[in-house]
Amino acid sequence: MNDPNFDHSDGDWDDFTSEPAWGEQQWRNYLKGADRDTARFLSIYNSIKDKPNHLDEAANLMGWDVDDISLTEEFSSLGAENEDRDEDLDNAPYTLHRHPVFIVTRALYRYLRQSWQHYMDQSGTQVPAALSWKYADCLHRGETNVLLAIQSLDLGDFGLTICHLKNGLSALNETLTLLGQLSHPNTEFLEAFRHELKIRLFDLRELWIRVMSDCRTECQRRPGGEKE
Repeated sequence: MNDPNFDHSDGDWDDFTSEPAWGEQQWRNYLKGADRDTARFLSIYNSIKDKPNHLDEAANLMGWDVDDISLTEEFSSLGAENEDRDEDLDNAPYTLHRHPVFIVTRALYRYLRQSWQHYMDQSGTQVPAALSWKYADCLHRGETNVLLAIQSLDLGDFGLTICHLKNGLSALNETLTLLGQLSHPNTEFLEAFRHELKIRLFDLRELWIRVMSDCRTECQRRPGGEKE
C-alpha cells in the first residue's frame, strides 16, 4: 500500500535504491566462490593439523588477521593470495558467507559429516540405528546453532551469540560422548577415526570459546554491562 504522505525524495532512500542489484547468476558464482573458500580452508587445515597452533596458522594462510578468527567486529577482507578467485567474489557485498568463523565452522563440519559417512560405509550394519541418528542430530544441532550465533554476532547481539554458542558446545559434547560409544572389530581403524574427529571437535570448541570470551568482553564494555 502506498502512503500519499510518504516522502520518496529522502536522500537515504535514494542512495539505497540506487545500489545495483545482483542477478541470480552473480549470486550463484558468489556461492561457488564461498564454497571454494571453505574447501581451501579445509585443505590448508588438513595439511597442518598436527602442528602446534595450527588453527591460527591456517587463519594466517587464508590471509586473515589472527583476531579475525574470533571476531566481534567487522573483519578485514579475505586474503588475496588465491589468484583464481572470481571477480564477483572479490567485489561482492558483505554476507556471512565470508565471515572467518562461518568458513571454519562449515569446513570442519564438512569433514565431520564426510568422515561419518566413510565410517558407516566401512562398518556396514554394525552401527546401531539409534546411535547413528543421535550422532547425525548432534552434528546438525551443533552446526545450526553456531551459524545462528554468527548471524547474532553480525547483528551485534552478543548475549544471543553466547546462548547459541553454548547450545553448540552442548551438542559438541554430546558428539564426543557418542564417539566413545562406537565399536568396531578393527580397533586400529576405530581409534584413528576417533583421533581425527577429536582434533576437529576440540578446535571447534576452542574457536567458539574464543568468540564467547570476546562477546563477554564486549558486553561488559557496554553501558550497564554485567558479567555472567
